Amino acid sequence: MLQSGSTELQPSPHVSMPGDIRALLLDDSNFDRARIRRLSQRTGLSIQFDEVDSIDAMDQAVINENYDLILIDYRLPVGDGLVALDHILQNDQNRDAGKIMITGNGAVDTAVQAMRGGCHDYLRKDDMDEEMLHCAIVNALTVARERRAQTANLQEQQGMIKDALLNAMNDQELRKNVVTMFKQEFDSMTALRKARLTDLSPAEIDALISGFSEEDDFIFH
Repeated sequence: MLQSGSTELQPSPHVSMPGDIRALLLDDSNFDRARIRRLSQRTGLSIQFDEVDSIDAMDQAVINENYDLILIDYRLPVGDGLVALDHILQNDQNRDAGKIMITGNGAVDTAVQAMRGGCHDYLRKDDMDEEMLHCAIVNALTVARERRAQTANLQEQQGMIKDALLNAMNDQELRKNVVTMFKQEFDSMTALRKARLTDLSPAEIDALISGFSEEDDFIFH
């Protein structure tokens, strides 16, 4: 079940986030979803929430919409928050959204798994307040944005390296130098092998040759 709602825009006493935040909240409890909406209204952030109560409904939502932020309750009637997180990471248009796992008190192991699995922050449901919610949202959005920038920079660098290598391979003089270098290296290694063979005694050479039998299998790749 997908429901939509918007928080009232209030001046933020903390950090000013650009524009509206498009958010998806996964929680099977009507009471908890309403509580998170109320807390979000006190954060000073402009948040437009879509709400779902199951992983199936979440799967449909992330197909149809692009979200800046996704809040995931760990305890669900079917599956759990880690399963939901994995589904989000498989979705091309929302895998880079800021992700927050909402856990029970003392669920340290769950929080650690969530952070290792791709969440950017976590909240403990029972002691959550507007200050904690605000900090988690800002942190998740900031970390997600930084990771997207790092990924984009890495892809740009890899593209530049690839282009440089292709250009280098198209350079006739460079190709000639590379071939010459490999030929010299091959000749050097061949000479070294010959020198080692001449150091062997006749008995050692006979033993080496007898080590190869017609029954040996040679596999060339």
